[in-house]
Order: sequence, then structure tokens, then C-alpha cells
Amino acid sequence: MAKKILYITYHFPPSTKVGAIRAKGFAKYMPCFGWKVIVLSPLLLGTPNSEFHIIETHPSYQKMPRYIFNRNLHKKIKSISTFLPPIHQRIYSFFRGMIDIPDSRIGWLQFAAYAGEKIIEEEKPDIIVSNFGPATCHIIASYLKKSHPEIFWLADFRDPWTQFRKNSIRTRFEKSLEDKTLKYADALSIVSEYLANALHKDHPDKKIYVIPNGFDPDEMIIENNPTTDKFIITHTGSLNMKFRRPSILFEALHNLIKIGKIEKQYIRVIFYGQNQSWVLRDAHSYGIDEIVSYGGVKNRQEILEIQKNSQILLLIWRSGKGEEGTLTGKIFEYLAAGRPIISIGEKPGEVERLLQKTKAGIHCRTVSETQNLLYHAYQEWLKNHCVKYHGIRQEIMNYSHIEMAKKFSKALENG
Repeated sequence: MAKKILYITYHFPPSTKVGAIRAKGFAKYMPCFGWKVIVLSPLLLGTPNSEFHIIETHPSYQKMPRYIFNRNLHKKIKSISTFLPPIHQRIYSFFRGMIDIPDSRIGWLQFAAYAGEKIIEEEKPDIIVSNFGPATCHIIASYLKKSHPEIFWLADFRDPWTQFRKNSIRTRFEKSLEDKTLKYADALSIVSEYLANALHKDHPDKKIYVIPNGFDPDEMIIENNPTTDKFIITHTGSLNMKFRRPSILFEALHNLIKIGKIEKQYIRVIFYGQNQSWVLRDAHSYGIDEIVSYGGVKNRQEILEIQKNSQILLLIWRSGKGEEGTLTGKIFEYLAAGRPIISIGEKPGEVERLLQKTKAGIHCRTVSETQNLLYHAYQEWLKNHCVKYHGIRQEIMNYSHIEMAKKFSKALENG
């Protein structure tokens, strides 16, 4: 008889959030190793996949004070706040930060905890696994664990909670909350060795498993070297004006065009995701706005199609503390697309090691490195209308969701 897992996640398909990809991989492939997964999630937008056992609850903000937890109100205030003077923006951010502790999903706590108790009573799960972030998922799991100490609880992290935050009143408060919450966890898991070491310093008494993100092997492109009439560089997903700007890429392209090594009419750089007009403004400041465009928001299937028909897939890394240890879900999505990856960031870390191991792409730290790589890729495209992919399939398959589920299964069996 299959052992049962109560899986607590705020993000789950049809959501396209990065957290939903790890959650789907867990729910889809854990049954291959003898587990039955019961997903506890808020009300999902769209039609959930019938292959999963999903218990839906009220999302955050419902039946909570509207002036604090109303999502639409927060969005309106946030959009208005962008036009305020910097000092007023900081005041808004401070007070919003004080309200949304540990995160803006805390309104889901009461509904999820109630639903979790019912699931435990009816399904009698052997294991609880909570998916961070948001941190609210761990708080829900902690509540259930305190009520049912006999159930094993694994707290899974995609990103660290407070380990790399700058010291502040909020961080100190959240650090205390993190300690109180994880005190009840039987084990922790996180996506890289670097982050595991950081987590271990704060929680030395906990067993910590390293379980990277991955991709769905059903979405993997077996052989893919498309020809295109333009040299297309594609970025899918979010960027960040403060920490994740494509400045190195833009400067490299500006230099190559200026010295005549790349011709404007043959190259396009397209960003898909939330409309971030500042990216186009950045491109304009480098004099390359003719070749940079915004492709809009696309659904999952459209994004997969766009990725596999690109010549280069672009990955921009944050410049913040601890980023060298991060392996974002985006890189695994790119691995499945079977196209060359250019990763750009000041610190090499885990992503550079992964790209070297799989031969799926190259990490660049400087403008000159990026410029050199782009020039050679462009020259190859000029000859063949295609940049050949050199990824090693056997190595890449080590990062599939099947392998991820195998690691989870082993961790849960070891206890």
C-alpha cells in the first residue's frame, strides 16, 4: 500500500509561477516511487489537472480585513506608489513590509490549517512536505506538526528564508519566526550545496538534503537545432530593476554593433514575461532599442515553443548576496528546451558548474566575455542559420523531475 504525503504548496499548476513547476514535478513523479501525494493549495485559477489529488482552500486575503489583505487594493496602491517621491515609496514599503509578515500569503494560514486537519483525519498521511515560498507554507506545516507529532515533516526550500537578508527589524523578527517554525521540522531540503551550508549554520541540529530543481522529462526536446532568419536571443520570465538587469548583455551588444561585428538587421533580443518598460528604456540608453523588444506574457506551451525556436536562451543572475548558490528553476526549464544558454552574472557559483557539467551553455561574468561569446555564436549563425547545441543528454537527465522525485523519496525513507 502506497504511503501518503500531504504536500502543502501555495503555487501549483495551472499557475505558471516557478514554484509551481517544482510542486508539479513532486506530485507527478513521487507516485513512481510508491507514494500517494495529496496536494493542499489555495483555489487555483483555471482548470487543475485531474491526474493530481488536490484539496483547494480559500486563498489569502479572503474573509480578512480588506485594508490589510486585499490583493487588488495592494496592487493599486503599489502602482500609485511608483509615482511618489522616493522617500514616500520607502515609507510605503516599510509599512507594507510590517503588515505582510512573513509574506503576503499569511491570510491563507487559517483556511489551510483547517483543511490540513481534515485531510489528516480522513487520509492519515505518513508525511508532511511543505514547499517554500511562501514561508506561510512552513508555518502551516509547523502548526499541523505540533498537533500531530507522529507525522514526519520535511520543510523544502527553493530559496533560503532569512540567510542572506540584510539586517533589519523585519529580518530579526522573521529570523525568530523561522527558528520557532523550523524547530518542529524533522528534516530540511534545499536546492544547492551552497545554500544547504548556509541553512546548516542557522539550523545545525537538522538533517539537510540537497535536492535541486528540475524539468519535466515529458517536455524535453530530444534533438533541436532550428534554423531561423534572425539571430534570436530570448529571455523568458521576470527581471528585477534593482538586482537583475541585462546591462552586461546590452553593453556587449552595443560594442559589437558599434565596431561592425554584428549587424542590427539580423539580430533580435526578445523579453517575455511581465511588462517591464524599464528594460526597453535600458536598451534605449545603450542605443540598441531597434533590436530589443517585449514579447508579452505567454502561456506555458507558448513559452516552450518560443524557447526551442531561439538561437540563444538568456539567463540573468542577481547581483545580491548568496546568489552564487542559487539554481533557479529557469535554468532547468532552459535545459529541457535543448538550446544553448548564455548565463550572465558577476558571481559564477552553482550555475557555472552546472553548465560546465552538462555542456548546455556558458556563464559570462564580464562585458568582454559576453561580447566574445556572442560574436562567435553570431558567426556560427551566419554560416548555418543555426547555433548548434552541445548539451550532454545523459548529464542533463540527472536534473529531471524523475531524479528530483527519487532524491525526495530517498530522503523521506531515510527519515
